[in-house]
This record gives sequence, structure tokens and C-alpha cells, in this order.
Amino acid sequence: MILKAKRTMYHIAILVMFAMLGQMFAQQTLDDVKKARNLNDDDVLAAVKTFMPRGGRDEYFAFVGTGNSGTMIVYGLPSMRIYKYVGVFSPEPWQGYGYDDESSLMLKKGSLDDRIYNYGDMRYPALSETNGEYNGKYLFYSDGANSRIALLGLDDFETKQVLTNPLFANCYPGVAVTENTEYVIQTSQYPAPWDNKVASTDNFDSQFKSGVTFWKFEDPKGATKSGHHIGRMLKEKSFTLELPPFSLDYFDTGRKGSKNFVVGLASKDGKNYVYVIDYSKLEGKASTTVNEANVISLKDGVAANAVAIIELPGMARRVKVTPDGKYFIVTGKEVMVFDFDKVAAALSKTSKNVAGVPAIDAAGVLKGKIDLGGMICDIAFDYRDGVTYASDHGGKKIVRFNYNTLKKEGEVALTFKPSMLMTPQGMSASPHSNYLVAVDKEGLYENYPNVGPVRPSFQHLIDISSDNMKDLYTMSLPQANIYGSVSVLRTTIKPIIRYKLGTNTRTGEISNFKTVAGQEKIERQGNRVHVFGTLIRSHITPEIVNVNEGDVVTFHLTNLERAEDETHGFTIDTYGKHGSFEPGKTASLTFTADRSGVFPYYCTEFCSALHLEMEGILLVKPKNWKGKAEKVVALTKEELAQYKKNYEKKVEVIKQTGDIIGGVVKFLKENDYAKYPYVKALVEDAFDQLEKGKFAKANYEKYAKEGKWKDAFLWAEQYWQYQVKTADVGLRAKTLLEEKLEGGK
Repeated sequence: MILKAKRTMYHIAILVMFAMLGQMFAQQTLDDVKKARNLNDDDVLAAVKTFMPRGGRDEYFAFVGTGNSGTMIVYGLPSMRIYKYVGVFSPEPWQGYGYDDESSLMLKKGSLDDRIYNYGDMRYPALSETNGEYNGKYLFYSDGANSRIALLGLDDFETKQVLTNPLFANCYPGVAVTENTEYVIQTSQYPAPWDNKVASTDNFDSQFKSGVTFWKFEDPKGATKSGHHIGRMLKEKSFTLELPPFSLDYFDTGRKGSKNFVVGLASKDGKNYVYVIDYSKLEGKASTTVNEANVISLKDGVAANAVAIIELPGMARRVKVTPDGKYFIVTGKEVMVFDFDKVAAALSKTSKNVAGVPAIDAAGVLKGKIDLGGMICDIAFDYRDGVTYASDHGGKKIVRFNYNTLKKEGEVALTFKPSMLMTPQGMSASPHSNYLVAVDKEGLYENYPNVGPVRPSFQHLIDISSDNMKDLYTMSLPQANIYGSVSVLRTTIKPIIRYKLGTNTRTGEISNFKTVAGQEKIERQGNRVHVFGTLIRSHITPEIVNVNEGDVVTFHLTNLERAEDETHGFTIDTYGKHGSFEPGKTASLTFTADRSGVFPYYCTEFCSALHLEMEGILLVKPKNWKGKAEKVVALTKEELAQYKKNYEKKVEVIKQTGDIIGGVVKFLKENDYAKYPYVKALVEDAFDQLEKGKFAKANYEKYAKEGKWKDAFLWAEQYWQYQVKTADVGLRAKTLLEEKLEGGK
């Protein structure tokens, strides 16, 4: 009876399940979906506001550091879709970052001991600016754990430069730029000696130091030969202002009338301060050299009236400069608004000091303060005059207030404790509105699936387009310890889709190892082997590489593709090397062939229907191996006849493919494809592919005349692959043109 009852319940459960599935598949209208999923109108409206239709584009790109993962995440607003992970301070295998020679060299040069660190602590990024506005060119990060600073180029979303601060044992994991990106600013966090020697804490005030580094940044006017434009931080033109042993925290830079100022949080002996630096008074000052870095002493900084501190009444969480540059705001139990003009006037008039730093009385430079009812973690700015958003962490709410009127204007209750805030363009002179992103550091949701004790970080998208603020969307971010982010109008950034052939993407120069089709080769000098190869759908050339055990081998590879998004990967089995080769890129992979055997190498990035044909073999001969010379095996008449037959079939396929290409070209020309820039770019890609195949066509015709049918067939196969790539890109251009014509655009 018990078994029968169990079987009955089982059958009922199955019927219920099918009934539910039937109901789900029967959802034909919006009301059906709302009813089945128990959604209300607000839920649907929130979904619509973040929904990105196929072919749609996000309004903003946002960038957030992953904390101690050492990578960056690129996501979109308002969709909150993740677009890319980018290696910055730690190796990242997907794009071969820290695995190919070029990125490895960059990371090693960025250290003080020629090694690659396996992680970094990166939290608060900064975008490059022109006149206080984001220009979409560069992004900067600071590595708190290893005292590094990084430059990323936003034309290809790659890390271009990593430097180590030679003075600081530890850096604050945030960065800021001056109004025209003349300087990229980095500070120490915890005080330590600068001479890399052991020191006693009994001598804390005399031997321990903190400081603020002004990395000189230069953005060249002209592009390199590759057309790839990369600015640089210049160590020899940079300088550091020495400060007493404060613990330093979040900082920001001025703009417009306050453009020469840096303000930041500091603490010492249980007291909290804001430090103020006028860096324009430090430029050109005599400096000493410490660890090959230019240092301006505290004494000289004080003598120049360039530095002061303001004591605060309690703990401070954040200091940010207002978009108009008139004020800086300090958050804590109370929100305090300080007047830059009053601070500038007081710099040379104070007689008090703390640890040798002139102290300005807070009351004399304070515009005013406002109590928002709780401990305020962070603030973000609106495009409207004075409008600011504050995160009340303990109160689980976002509060809107005005720093001009010092009045509260509204709030929204949340289901989580908000911490860091960001509005699009919010750290520039022209913040945008509509959206506010709030970080949720705890992520304790009853309805979130349990994935173990370590949970992802969360960011919330909040609609601030009206007085009725609304929490729209919860975004989970795995492999990340999220802090601050920045975002820029997507159209401000001008990404490329391919490199000029042979580009070293880390330097922007044309690589000395660039290889073009037909010039692949293997060079040996003693136990050093250089392989100059190419990658193109669907072939790796050379296909076979012979080396000896113990040889140091470098594969220099160039991606010959010109089509969009035709990236090739490259790895050699068990040798732990991986490279990512975007169209036009040249990069190298070096390793010691320390094990004998046969090791396949292949493309790791799906690139076409013939992807699996992108393979080759590394033959590593054992030490002292003496093999018999391989005999050249002549083809039999039957084999030669078969190759002739295969060749003739392939020539027929080539003709048919050519007809397809001709039909596509005819359609494109008849419909004025050149009027549409994106279509035109694809067509140029297609013809570029076909142009590259000319040498293969000449070869197969030559060998056919000579009766060398195997060579003729192999070259005909190679030419056909160029045709396939041409047809692929051409058909994409045709489809896009049809869409443009149908839409009347």
C-alpha cells in the first residue's frame, strides 16, 4: 500500500509538472507572463528600463576594478551587461595577458625586481580628462598591495603601462587625474620607511613617512607608425611630496577654479583630517632623489604654502570635489561642505601645525554642514546644480540633498546597505543623470541561490530620473570584491576593430617580428629557435616545427585577418603558454622545450567552420638523438592522378565560390554600399582578404602547369580559404546593407 501510494504521488507530481510546463509555454501575452511569474507593473517597468533589444546599444560604458583579483570589468548602463574582463595587475589567461612575451615584459618592467605579481588590489579608477571632461582615451588604476599604477588604452581596452612606485611599500588603491590629465595622482596608504630598511616603531614619527606622488602624463600629438596612439606616465618628470606618517585614504582633484588642488583624507593618533595640496606651487621645485624618484620634502612644501590639513570632528568616509569645482564635500556622521576659495586664502595665513603640517581651522573654511540621519558612506553628483546622492549604509537608503542649499530633497528605502556610489560621468565637470549605481558589499538575499560561503559582489541600478527614485536591477559580479566604478558616455570612446598589420599592442609600434603571408620561416642559432608564423582562417603556418630538447623556442605570430572579431588563440599542449591574437596583432611566446615528444599546437578561439583545421605539431627530439634521414617518398601515378582529380574539383569549387562573391559584389554596388560607413568597412575587409589570396592563386596555377598536382591542390585549398573568408565578410555586409535599406537609414 505504501509503495502504491508513493507511485500515485509520483504520478500526480509528474502531471502537475507537465501542467505547469504547459502553462509556461502557453504564456503568449504580457499579462500571462506577469501572472505566471507573480510580477506587478513596477517589476515590468523596471525590466523595460534595463532591457536592451537586439541591436541596441548601452548609453554608457562603466569600469570597475575587481579588488584583489587584479582585473577590470567593463559593463554597460543601463543594461548592466558584462562586456569584458581585462587583465591589469595580474595575469589573465583568456587574452594571454602575462603569458605572451609582450605583456609579460610590460609587467616585469613594472616591478622593481623583474617579476610578475599574481594579483593586485585595485578599487577606484579614474578616466582621463580634458578641461575636466572625460575624453574617452585612457583609464588608470592603482594597486594597493604592490604599489603599482596602471594605464589602460580605451581604443582597444588593453593595459599599456604598469609602473611601481619606488617609495611606497603600500599604496591607497585609488587614483585621480588633474583637469587635463597633466598628472595622475597616487598616494601611500599606510606609512612606512622609504629606504627599504628595517625600522623600529619606537622611531615612528622620524622614520616612517607617507606621501603623494604626481605621475607626469604625456599624450603624444601624433600617432605611431601603427596608427595606434598611446600616452605614457614618465617617471623622470614625476615627483612625490613627502608627508608625515599619516594613514591616507580616499582623495580627489579639483577642477575649474580649484584645478590645482588635491584633497584627501588622513588620520593619525586617532584624529581625522583632510589634507589640501596646491600642486602648482610644487612644480619646478628643487627635489632630492630617493630610490631614483624625485622627492619634495615636507619642509619645502610648507615653505611654498602648498600643503595644509584641516582637522575633522570625527571619522570621515569620503571626500569628493563638486562638479563646479567650488567645494569639496566630506562625508561621515555629518556631511561637511568646504569652500575652496576660503581654503586657498587660508593656506598662507595659518600659524598652527600638526606634525609639521600647517593646520587650517575647519570653521573658517566651512560653507556648512547637513545631518542626513546616519553615517554616510559615499556621495555622487547629478547634472543639476548642487544635487547630490548620499548612501546611508546603516539606514539602508539613498538620500538626495543639495550642497548649495544644504537641504535634504528626498530619499529611497532599499533592501540592502548601500556603500559606494556612481553616476554616469559623475566624477567629471558634467555629471549625467537618470541612473545611480550603488554597491552592495554584503549581498545577503534570502532569494539569492546559495553558491557556498563566498558570494558574489552586487551592484544595484537605481532610477534617479524623477523625484520618485526606484531600485531597478541587481547585478551580480563574480570573481570580484567591488568598490568604486566610473562610467563614460559610450560614444565618447572610439574603439578600433583591428590593428595595422604587425602591431605590438602594448607599445603601439609595428613589431620587429611582424610576419606576412609567404614569409613564414624558422631560424636557428645554437639552441635558440625563432619561429616566424602567421594565423589565418583556418591555418597556422608553419604546420610542423622541429626542435631539440633543451632549445629555447619563440613563436612570433601575426594574425593576418582583417575581418572584424576574427581573433585567434594559440597554445602548445602542456607547455603552459597561451596567446590571444586580435586582427593585425603580432605577439610572441617563449618557452624552453624541456621535454621530448610530440606536442600539438592549435587555435583556442573558435574562428570559423574550419576552426579545427588550425593546428600544427611541435616535434621535440630527445637530447643526443640520432635519427635516420627521412626519405623523400615519390608519389605513385595513382596518387598523382588522385591529387589531379582533387585539384580539378577544388578549382570548380573556387569558380562557384567566385560566382557567389560576384553576386554579392553586384548587389552591394547596385545599392550604393559606400554610403553606409559600417557596410563599407566590411566590404573593404572582404576585398582585403581576397587580395591576400593572390599569391596562393598564382602558386596553384603555376604548379598545375608543371604537373605538380599535390602542390597545386594544396595551394588551391589555401586560395579557397581566402575566398571563404571573403564570402563570409561580404555576406555579412550584404545582410547589414539589406537591414539598412529596409529601415530606410
